[in-house]
Amino acid sequence: MQNLKSLKQDKTRKLARRKFKVNSAIKAIGPDFRVVVNKTNKYVKAQVLDKDGKVIAHVTDKGEKGTKVESAQKAGEKLASLLKEKGVTKATYDRNGHLYHGRIQAMADGLRKGGVEI
Repeated sequence: MQNLKSLKQDKTRKLARRKFKVNSAIKAIGPDFRVVVNKTNKYVKAQVLDKDGKVIAHVTDKGEKGTKVESAQKAGEKLASLLKEKGVTKATYDRNGHLYHGRIQAMADGLRKGGVEI
């Protein structure tokens, strides 16, 4: 049986590998806009980058009421409204190596509900 330290290192290694694969695939496409999602134990943060890597809009679910999944979806809807103001209707969703379920999926659903094509 592995000790706790090596289990943590395995999880970190797997996340780094997924992140590298996802980012290289997205950057090969060369999208105009990219929604990059970052997840912590408490919050979900997202920012929209253009082709040059400049931040166009950002949002966090800090201060939203409800469960973590509900607040992530509300933050996705808020980000969609910010993007609509900027004139962005289509973006690529970069989950940043995180698995596509739970809060990451709720953020994407909120963006779609707000009218942004992912």
